[in-house]
Amino acid sequence: MSATFSALMPVFLVIVVGAIARRLKPFPDSVWDAVDTLVYWLLLPALLVVKLGATDLSAQDWEPMAAALAGATLIAATATALLRPILRLSPGIYTSVLQGAVRQNSYIGLAAASALYGQDGLTLAAVGIAGVIPLVNVIAVWSLNRHLRDTPPDLTTMVLLMIKNPIIVACAIGIAFNASGLTAPIAMVDGLEMLGGAALPMGLLSVGAGLRFAAIQRGWAAITLANTIKLVAVPLLTLWLCREFDAAPIATAVAVLFASLPSSAASYVFSRQLGGDHELMAAILTTQVVVAAITIPVFVGLLG
Repeated sequence: MSATFSALMPVFLVIVVGAIARRLKPFPDSVWDAVDTLVYWLLLPALLVVKLGATDLSAQDWEPMAAALAGATLIAATATALLRPILRLSPGIYTSVLQGAVRQNSYIGLAAASALYGQDGLTLAAVGIAGVIPLVNVIAVWSLNRHLRDTPPDLTTMVLLMIKNPIIVACAIGIAFNASGLTAPIAMVDGLEMLGGAALPMGLLSVGAGLRFAAIQRGWAAITLANTIKLVAVPLLTLWLCREFDAAPIATAVAVLFASLPSSAASYVFSRQLGGDHELMAAILTTQVVVAAITIPVFVGLLG
């Protein structure tokens, strides 16, 4: 357990540095918007393309892991939907809880997988992103439109949203290149690795800068519900499904790590744009990062 905490400590320390830097304001807040844009549109896609496109995925036991992550996500989304009428959640609260229950923060996941399991862990985490991010985007976008605007998006709209997502596009490019059997020029791979190498530290700083402790003033019942589902139930479901699907030990460990991640900042953006309870969403995101600093090491440490 102590080794797990030691490996993950740098990840959360960089997040803390981002949070402190945002509050001390050594540079304008607009810098953080630029960092978010750079990581989301260039650095992280470069990392995913090179990890999915230039790695022998046949050597990785990724299929059971991807199936377990997808299954746990669907179960969590269904359970949240079933709880809505029982708990009488308003549309704004429900959509915030749902996003908090099913989304993942890829920056923390990739950095933690690399710190704990090296390049194999980083590759498996990239596969996890490729398998789950499209699914959670469909769930989130459909639910937000359905409950906040009473107009669920049609198939064309959903496809366009997927095409416009740089993370999904990068995963598709990497997987397609891998399947083609082609060999990428060394210069191209090296260039992508240089860009991708900046994705994780920049992304973690961005996570810290995005924490909004002032938002944690209300909605503790909803915050607790979202955090319990995301940080406890989903990892346990993923572990159970990995064992049911006979996933390899490292694939199981990466899957549980990925399932233990706090929700992504995209949740706040979607909630604000579509008229949801974005202040509650900010509170959920902030508390999840703090709580995950404890729950992630616990789950990973229990797996050895």
